[in-house]
Amino acid sequence: MSEKTKIDGRSSVDRGLVCMFLRMSPEERLRANDNAFRTIQELRDAYRRQKANERKPR
Repeated sequence: MSEKTKIDGRSSVDRGLVCMFLRMSPEERLRANDNAFRTIQELRDAYRRQKANERKPR
């Protein structure tokens, strides 16, 4: 294995975020997931609308 592919033992996981979600109940985790999903959908839709408006001739 080359030096670039070796794992140095450090994790790139946000332990604080993991702990926060582990403290939540399953219902709270689902609600957080639903909220994140809804936000992503809204941002995606807004981006698509903006792109569509840029393509319209003026």
